[in-house]
Amino acid sequence: MMSGITGELWHRINEKRGEYLQLLKSLLSFPSVSATGEGMEEAAGRVAEVLEKVGLRSDIFTDHGGYPIVWGELREERHGTLLIYNHYDVQPPDPLEKWTSPPFQPTIRNERVYARGACDNKGNLAARLCAIDLLLDTIGEVPLNIKFLIEGEEEIGSPHLSKFFQNHREILSADACLWEMGGASPDGRPHIYLGAKGILYLELHASEKRPDLHSSWGAIVRNPAFELVHLLSSMRDRSGRVLIEGFYDDVQMPDSETVALLEELSGFESEVRAIVGDEGLLSNKSAKELLFDLTLMPCINICGIQSGYTGHGSKTVLPSSAFAKIDIRLVPGMRPERVLELVKRHVERVSGGRVSVVPLDMGYPAARTHPSEPFVQLIARTAESAYGMKPIIYPSSAGSGPMYLVTELLQMPCVAAGIGDHQSNVHAPDESISIENYLKGILHVALTIVNFVPFMRGGVTPYL
Repeated sequence: MMSGITGELWHRINEKRGEYLQLLKSLLSFPSVSATGEGMEEAAGRVAEVLEKVGLRSDIFTDHGGYPIVWGELREERHGTLLIYNHYDVQPPDPLEKWTSPPFQPTIRNERVYARGACDNKGNLAARLCAIDLLLDTIGEVPLNIKFLIEGEEEIGSPHLSKFFQNHREILSADACLWEMGGASPDGRPHIYLGAKGILYLELHASEKRPDLHSSWGAIVRNPAFELVHLLSSMRDRSGRVLIEGFYDDVQMPDSETVALLEELSGFESEVRAIVGDEGLLSNKSAKELLFDLTLMPCINICGIQSGYTGHGSKTVLPSSAFAKIDIRLVPGMRPERVLELVKRHVERVSGGRVSVVPLDMGYPAARTHPSEPFVQLIARTAESAYGMKPIIYPSSAGSGPMYLVTELLQMPCVAAGIGDHQSNVHAPDESISIENYLKGILHVALTIVNFVPFMRGGVTPYL
């Protein structure tokens, strides 16, 4: 049972439930697919309209060279400023036939909202905007300066965001940043992430200057598919350890306080096994070791391989080309350009020059905020009050994002928290969020805002 200010805000959220669901639906009802460009220009304008509707001043920036960035600001002349990062672009909805309802027609079923972007990331954006409306509605003000940075290229690697930071660094100053994503465990405990891995995305190409041949020639003719498979098998062992020479040289190992967070993450192993099954893990490591690898160590992954005939039935062919897509997740200390050079050397040595490296996305370095930062403690305290359960704090997300621009360039603590859960189907058909998590997400952000200045300056949370 919620009491005090938390209870008052929760009561008002439920009174305004219909209004807040309508705001969410308004953001979900239009496409904004950065991979194809569908709806992007119109989407930026519609997001700006929603910002204005809840009381923020909005601007749209296009001078960075990519899809528009929507900027929102509420300047209250307070002694504290919070930067909030979100993105309005979404993944392609394909395959359409696997959606129960159309991806851009938000639909409520079983107390969940289904649509592309429901969790990633328009639902999180909507919750944060509703938190602003909630505070203006209940107390008549927002006791904090608020800045919203809402980009349109996160789903394609944020290739132009660094240019925006270079062009407009003067408007980005703040005391801390609330990042775009997060969720809750199956038992309802909120998840908080203190970082994100970096990423490097590549293609490996093997080809011969000849057409495809009858497969009988495989007895004496070089096969690019075998060349590629041999190379790929040389890059990682069966336990997942990367075998590229020098790959781990620059890894900045986490300190004891960061590693200690893993001790609190009970139940992780059962959650993982529920997803991948008893035989799906790379090793028989303990739950703590698995968590260490997932959140604090780099890895390499094959995203796709293509060569020869892959249709129905048989076709005896010796292909003339093969390629694979791989991504490499980075941790603090590693730089994408340095890792790319290590990969190129490895490919040259193993393949003898018969496989080429094609960088598709140079990505970005990793980011991590130390658990001792006051902003981390604030997000944890307000999450516990909003959800009624102690949060689970991860030292880093296993996924990637351009968070390093905040932690490294702006030298600002950055923490991720949001409204997803294990049923959200992020990047998949029938993406969704639970309405309860959405409403609790509004409460969490509102509590963070009203307690921000007293906690960051005096270490107290008087409004819980």
